[in-house]
Amino acid sequence: MENILKNKKLILFITTLQEAFTAIIPFFLIISFAQLIFFFLQYIGIELSSLKNLINTFNLCSSIVAIIAISYFFSIRFKTSTIIAPILSIASFISVSLLFESPDNVVVLPSGFNIQTIIIPIVSTYLLKFFYPYFNLKIPLNYGHQHVYKLFNYLFVFVIAYLTTLSLYFICDYILDYILEIFNSLNFHLSTIIKVIFRELFVQLFWFFGIHGDHTVNALFTKTILFQELAPHLTVSEFLRLFVNIGGSGIGLSMLIALFLYMKDNTLRLIAKISTPFVIFNINTLLIYAIVVLNRFLIIPFLTLPILNAVLAYIFIKITHITFSTYTIPWTTPIFIDAYIKSHGNINVILFQLFLLTLDTLVYIYFIKKFSSSKDLLSKFKLLEKNLDITTEIEAKETIQAFKARGEIIEASAKLDNILNSLNKNNLFVYYQPKVDIQHNRCNKFEALIRYQNNGKLTGPTFLDIIEEARLAPIIDIWVCNKVKEHLKIWKNEDFYPMISINLHPDTLASTDAINKIIKILYGEKIMFEIIERSLIHQNALDNLNKLQQNNFKISIDDYGTGYSNLQSIITLKIDELKIDKSLIDQIETHKGLLVSIYITNLCHDLDIKVVAEGVETKSQYTLVKNTNIDIVQGYYFSAAKPYTEIKKLANKFSS
Repeated sequence: MENILKNKKLILFITTLQEAFTAIIPFFLIISFAQLIFFFLQYIGIELSSLKNLINTFNLCSSIVAIIAISYFFSIRFKTSTIIAPILSIASFISVSLLFESPDNVVVLPSGFNIQTIIIPIVSTYLLKFFYPYFNLKIPLNYGHQHVYKLFNYLFVFVIAYLTTLSLYFICDYILDYILEIFNSLNFHLSTIIKVIFRELFVQLFWFFGIHGDHTVNALFTKTILFQELAPHLTVSEFLRLFVNIGGSGIGLSMLIALFLYMKDNTLRLIAKISTPFVIFNINTLLIYAIVVLNRFLIIPFLTLPILNAVLAYIFIKITHITFSTYTIPWTTPIFIDAYIKSHGNINVILFQLFLLTLDTLVYIYFIKKFSSSKDLLSKFKLLEKNLDITTEIEAKETIQAFKARGEIIEASAKLDNILNSLNKNNLFVYYQPKVDIQHNRCNKFEALIRYQNNGKLTGPTFLDIIEEARLAPIIDIWVCNKVKEHLKIWKNEDFYPMISINLHPDTLASTDAINKIIKILYGEKIMFEIIERSLIHQNALDNLNKLQQNNFKISIDDYGTGYSNLQSIITLKIDELKIDKSLIDQIETHKGLLVSIYITNLCHDLDIKVVAEGVETKSQYTLVKNTNIDIVQGYYFSAAKPYTEIKKLANKFSS
């Protein structure tokens, strides 16, 4: 199951659903809070029919709220209208409820939401995108009426998507009814407990995907089983309440305790605190939608623990022959109190509840630890350090907050773990691309570049985007520094002393721990560090830049001409080299592109700064670059990056 949940397309689908579920959490929080007040007032003998009606109304509206959220986020995902998609989804859902689910032709919206609530907005929104190229009216978007005409273009698309959604639902509903009829005609004679186990499995599975499990299962298979007795005066419904779902579906109370004990993430601990009063009264909707839904780390305990509880509890009541009271326990009655009332104060029932709670908590602790570890930056640092066989001595204190801000992206993508496990010192290499001094026709400078061997093919570091999102770039940069140090030592033995340029990621430059480590590794070597201007937006980065210069390292501004490029950095910073980005070099054959290159070069020379043309690939580019008096050329025109064993030979070739 975990491997399935790491599929890239599925991850994108899951992430979109998670965004929708997160958006409706405030709505369900209001419902849960209203239910909590209502049941508390009931306990003290106060009946508020208006509050009960409000709760019922909220529950009936919950399906529409969910449809709006799901269709909105999927319309963003499918790049279609965020206005038309929710309208289409609501129209399709109401039509389905009236035509297929309401034999009396009265629309009855589900309390909570069911399968249709999720499937219909996804399907209808996708159909809206699919049919748009074929059936839009192609009205030109006149500036004065742009929004009106844009919506008009969806008129026929809307109708066709609507009819197609209903047709697909009719076909699927017919097939499903046919299958259920065959299944029911077989007259399986299963024992009540086996039916209970299968029911709970479906309930938990639906909840895991964000669908109201109890309502959905009751709608599919009826709820007659809930009124059958497993023991005298103990119905299946009461059995589930007393022993199976302690704290709500998925044993919410055990999950809550495990979260408090082992979850390090402050945001999730806050959610756990907010959920506590609700879970005590068996209302765990907030906990499920905020933490459980589509969480690959919690799927196993969430699905299996209720089944384990059911089996153990069934054995318990058959062995002990407990006498239960005829009193009906409200489903919001807290644990131990419900057992005391229903069993006439039998201490064995209370102790058995405690045993189940403890067992479930211990199981949840194991999975919560894994979940917590997946969100822990330090563990990512340690794994990458281990795989690359380095010790960084970085405490990561300066980047943990930035990591947490992106934590959900990392968790939703599920790609980081694969990358960290695949990277090791045997499939990462440092290659060197020459930086040719075209004014003096020599080559004694090289840029260190990462190369990655993937399935026998050597490529660029395609994994860097994910590594950067996780704020793990300092580990990679330190590894590169270590490899450069090794190669410099080899070259010294060959009486070869090149100047090596090393790229520093903004996170590396912002980390004092990382910079101290790099200085320690490369102290006394001929090194130039290439940085991009956005690295310098924080004071800490400026301080670390000064520290590098104080230790006699040279500084180059990389990728100049894109992103944050401005003249202030050239004027205020003491830099040795400026690299004109390839995107500008690609324009040097145009009049404007040539003028810009000449302007940058002359300005830098007046400020005693060397200029590098990056990404020179053709003879004509080289000629124009040379005519602008640029000092150094780097690019495929001279050479691609080469392994360290070929660098001395390459340098000697230029010298000769």
